[in-house]
Parts: sequence; structure tokens; C-alpha cells
Amino acid sequence: MRKTMTRMGLGLALVIGAASAAAAQSTRPDARPDSARRERGEWGMRRRGPGGPERALLKGITLTDAQKTRLQALRKEQQPEMKKMREQIGAVMKEARDARERGDTVTSRAKMQEVRTAMNAQRERQIASLRTILMAEQQKQLDANVAEWKERAAKGDHREHGGRPAKPGVGR
Repeated sequence: MRKTMTRMGLGLALVIGAASAAAAQSTRPDARPDSARRERGEWGMRRRGPGGPERALLKGITLTDAQKTRLQALRKEQQPEMKKMREQIGAVMKEARDARERGDTVTSRAKMQEVRTAMNAQRERQIASLRTILMAEQQKQLDANVAEWKERAAKGDHREHGGRPAKPGVGR
């Protein structure tokens, strides 16, 4: 009887110890230290701060308070157009996915090219509107940033403007 009780006690101690160790090594998001939570977004994606692509375009440019105000006004003006554009692109992307699932790669690629063309046109309009609030010296820096941005995009490295980096060995 005494041996049985001792074994049960040891077994219980082992189970409690293992549970404690597992809890200490938990990978739940709320179990991470605050610094890790601040560094990553809700879905585990690294946050790069506010601005997205605009931030990359304005790299090295210090805006005055008046320019910041005009930039906010531009964003607000463009908001309805951007929403409409996202909806249209979403519909075309769905058509492209549906075509790919049916095995119609020609249609799928054509739809994806349509999306790329629309997004490039929208991006060029945004850059043009951004130029209107900049002084001549700032416009030169913007042009350099745009050139760098386009060079990176041509190489498939989209990290600088919000996208995922290209995977080596994966064709586009």
C-alpha cells in the first residue's frame, strides 16, 4: 500500500511538472513578451510602421507641417477612389482565380495582367498627386525614390513597398 501511494505521488508530481514546463514554453500570442507583440502585427506579420508604399516614396524627404496637412487631404480625397479600385481589382482577381481553378491559364494570366496594369496606373496617379505638394528639391528625391522602387519591383523584391519578398526558384 505504501509503495502504491509513493508511486502515485511521484506520478502526480511528474504530470504536474510536465504541465508546468509545457505552460512555460507556450507559444500562444498572449504569452509572448510585450516587445515581441509590439514588433509583430496580429497575424504574426512584421509591422513596418505607418505609411506603406508612401513611406518608401517619401524616404529622405522632410515634409513641412503645411505639406503634411495637404498630404492628409490628398489621402482623404483619394479614399473613395481607392475603395472603388480595391473592389474592382478584387472582382478581377476572383475571375483570375476561378479561371486558374478551371485550368484556363491563358485567361488567368490575362486577368492578372489587367490587375497589374490597373494598379500601375493608380500608382502613377498617386505619385503625380504627391509631386504636387513637394518643392523642387523634394521632387528630385521623390524621383530618385521612385526609380529605386521601380528597380526593386523589377527584380521582384517587394519588401520596400509592403509586399512579400520574392521566393527564390519560384517563377512568376
